[in-house]
Amino acid sequence: MIQVRAVRIGILGAGFVANTFHMPSFREVEGVDVVAAFSHRKEVAEDFAKRWNVPKTYCGDDGIARLCSDPEVELVDIALPNNLHLDATTTAAENHKNIICEKPLARNEQEAKQMLDVVRKHNVLHFYAENQVFIPQIARAKSLIDRGVLGQIFWVRCREAHFGQHSAWFYDPKLAGGGALLDLGSHAVEVARYLLGKKSVSVFGWASKLAHSTIGEDNALVLLKHKDSELAQAENSWVTRGGLEFHVEVYGGNGTMFVNISREAGISLFTAQGTSKISGAGETVTETTETKKGRVFPALNEHATLGFVDEIRHFLSSLSTGQKAIETFEEGYFVNKVIGAAYRSSKSGSWEPIQED
Repeated sequence: MIQVRAVRIGILGAGFVANTFHMPSFREVEGVDVVAAFSHRKEVAEDFAKRWNVPKTYCGDDGIARLCSDPEVELVDIALPNNLHLDATTTAAENHKNIICEKPLARNEQEAKQMLDVVRKHNVLHFYAENQVFIPQIARAKSLIDRGVLGQIFWVRCREAHFGQHSAWFYDPKLAGGGALLDLGSHAVEVARYLLGKKSVSVFGWASKLAHSTIGEDNALVLLKHKDSELAQAENSWVTRGGLEFHVEVYGGNGTMFVNISREAGISLFTAQGTSKISGAGETVTETTETKKGRVFPALNEHATLGFVDEIRHFLSSLSTGQKAIETFEEGYFVNKVIGAAYRSSKSGSWEPIQED
């Protein structure tokens, strides 16, 4: 049997998304070897490395540069706050490393364009980690749409909501680039584009701060209009009580399809002990659970349920075959353009066009 060498990965970031989704997925996928990890704080990097058995750690102000210049690292996984995506991408590309970047690609379309330009300049492979298009139910919905089961699709509605984010930086637009519209809306925009198979041409957006004492918006609604009049609708909230709510509705001339990821796992749990007592390293009972006690709906292998395992498998397949991935920085850049237009629309009160490059 021919032994295939594992892809050697360096991960930038040791926070929630790295521990809960990326590292568990790397552990489930053959042909992956995470050889280095970075966190700004030494103790966080060392704890992360011990938890996941990662041999090398980097930390401090020059830690990103040192990891990206490590000759053993060939693929850099960016799981950092949004304000660090551009610098991390630039550093990795200049060191000729292939790159995975967690969504959203950037804080705004200008930064996203710079990221796309730099990976093209240095001819490195680039993967946009939009996990939701790899969710098994979404992938199945796409295959049914492509087979014509629903006829001509004319409306896609996506809703994702919960009661707030895991880290304080999400609530600072200088670091995050926006609030719920950018954070959750980037998911919905790309899922709708993926299912419709078309890019929107104009956007109407509404964003407001209704409940949280956040700096950015905590609720948003986006309408995406397409060339042939198809409509996509993205509803997003950081102030919905009761845990994660995520569903997609697809309407066509010959049928309707509903995808519910968050409330149909098949398990309903009541706990007086608290869900924090039954979560292991890198594991949650369910993402963005609002309460630690009471009625919850445990996810089944959450990193797989939410598409991260299939996402990593797809990226590694693309890496080995050279075929373009479903999600690259090109898709990430388009998402940032749409979100930027939605923010402009929320201020102008009118439809905003998506500008072509």
